[in-house]
Amino acid sequence: MRLLFWLAILPSALLAARVLAYDRIEHEPVGLLIKIFIAGALSCIPAAIIETLGEMGIASVTDNPGLMAVLTYLLLVPIAEEGVKFAALNRVRRNPNFNYTFDGIVYGVMAALGFATLENVLYVLDNMSIEVALMRGVLSVPLHCTCGVFMGYYYGVARGQEVRGVPSEARRARKMAMLIPCIIHGVYDYSLATESASMLVGGLIFTVFVFWMGARQVRVASANDAPIMVSLESLTKPLPHEGFGLSSLVRGDGHRGTPPPPFNG
Repeated sequence: MRLLFWLAILPSALLAARVLAYDRIEHEPVGLLIKIFIAGALSCIPAAIIETLGEMGIASVTDNPGLMAVLTYLLLVPIAEEGVKFAALNRVRRNPNFNYTFDGIVYGVMAALGFATLENVLYVLDNMSIEVALMRGVLSVPLHCTCGVFMGYYYGVARGQEVRGVPSEARRARKMAMLIPCIIHGVYDYSLATESASMLVGGLIFTVFVFWMGARQVRVASANDAPIMVSLESLTKPLPHEGFGLSSLVRGDGHRGTPPPPFNG
């Protein structure tokens, strides 16, 4: 049992250490990171309640297995789990330590790994299986971490736009901070829940791709880390509306004055 416990928490420890190593300019207070991690872990409780009630509601509406799977794995679970992690991340929205563009990724990952760690411990100890620990260690925990990277990136964009006095763009970025992780999480869960071999293979390919996207985003955002501050230009001239959606991540463009997008070469 002790071995299984350590196998359950090891992936989160390794991923947290990896991401924190990229926070090179100004390290975040350890106490604050612990608080966010704990908040993420505790968010498992409301997520479980929401999912239980949601599954009961879905079952009362339909007994069609295909529709139940869509509603559960593409909508209910992603929204519930990413929503509670977003709430945990929201604890640092106006924290004075949130003063660099890379900080959003750090906080997002810590909240996500807090959730993933407790969830993983419960799953592994419930199944008492090394195979479950290894499988979740290479898929589920990194999936939560990757969602945390994307959530944290867009949350950092929102923080920068708030500081620069552009609340409409800040709201849009916070919506992206929920939307992108929910899409990633939903596709992952649904592809693993289906009995279709082609869906499973496609889901695994998609998962590997988003893992690569998340890892590259961490590297690029770290290399372009900069202070979040109010510039004189932002006070006197409105920012052009260039957008920072998923297409801008692939193209490598984005908003002037926001944290740099991850895919700019």
